[in-house]
Amino acid sequence: MFFTVLTYLVIGLLAVFGLFYIVLEARFFRALGSVRVGNSDVEPAPKVSILIAARNESVGIRATLDSVLAQDYRGDWDVWVADDRSDDDTPKILADYAAKNPRLHVLTIKEIPEGVSPKKHALSLLIEACEGEILCLTDADCLVKPTWVTGIVAEFEPGIELVAGHSYIPTIPGKSSILICMQAVETLIYRVAGTAGLAMRLPLTSTGNNLAYRKSFFKSVHGFDNVIKIQSGDDDLLMQKLAADRPWAMRYCIAESTFVTTNGKETLKELWEQRKRWASKTIYYTPKIVFVLSMVFLFLVMQCIAAAFAPFSFNVLIATIIAFVAKCIGDLVLILRGLRIFKQEHLLKWCIPVEFIHAPFTVLAVLFGLFGRFKWK
Repeated sequence: MFFTVLTYLVIGLLAVFGLFYIVLEARFFRALGSVRVGNSDVEPAPKVSILIAARNESVGIRATLDSVLAQDYRGDWDVWVADDRSDDDTPKILADYAAKNPRLHVLTIKEIPEGVSPKKHALSLLIEACEGEILCLTDADCLVKPTWVTGIVAEFEPGIELVAGHSYIPTIPGKSSILICMQAVETLIYRVAGTAGLAMRLPLTSTGNNLAYRKSFFKSVHGFDNVIKIQSGDDDLLMQKLAADRPWAMRYCIAESTFVTTNGKETLKELWEQRKRWASKTIYYTPKIVFVLSMVFLFLVMQCIAAAFAPFSFNVLIATIIAFVAKCIGDLVLILRGLRIFKQEHLLKWCIPVEFIHAPFTVLAVLFGLFGRFKWK
């Protein structure tokens, strides 16, 4: 009797959460069809400040600085970098670049208040110091195109306060590792969800390595107040502050001229710590978003539970296979549209392998992120 009840419970919950997942993907697919490139062309062109928080980034910060300092933006712009207690060659590199380029300003941070998120603290100081009307943010290990600022500013049509940009992990056919290629697909999935969510006025996710907003908006919501102690979330949590009363005032940028490249994690340990960190902030999201993400998470949990229970029940085995196939079809249809939008069709062959590890990896990362600890520099 107990086994029968358990069987029907597993199948029932898998069906309920699976139905929610498929309906959400259908809405995402429809929303992706409405996204477009911005065409703002205001005069005079707004002043832009590019902001970068850096800590021990000597390995890649030269390439980042070279890319951000090569902007073709017609208006006034400058670059601000916060050296957050670096103990490698980062300070020397920044000093050398600043001496050669008057656009570059370096803000040195010697210590931070106890319990405060280092990155949010650094960004808050940068925003206070700079004079840009529009703030463009990226990370110290990313590369931007010369057209980046121009393309991002074009998205700030009247009423738009925040623009979430696209970033991706580049892959080299035949040379990139399996781990990098699968990360590239997973990252794309997050970007597709973020794009569709903003089109639906449901700000699920964004990325701090390609984000822009008006300084006046940051000031109007009192910056990172109330969230500054949360280690992660300098992007999503700020975006959701805007969504609280102006969900129409943000958009996702799909212009290829604004795409930013970021490095994938070279080891499973690094990837594991990153995903735990990302998961740790979700409990601070708005109730509506927590509900949506919880339903998706529960579907993934039920997939794992059903897969573990399948060897003991033929009915559960059939339900598990149906749920997995339905998820794969839904994901692939959605991802195909995303691959076209973001010009990454070459990743298609890695989509199915990712499906086999997506549920268990995500479930474990969320559980350890919410209830465990994670390491961050």
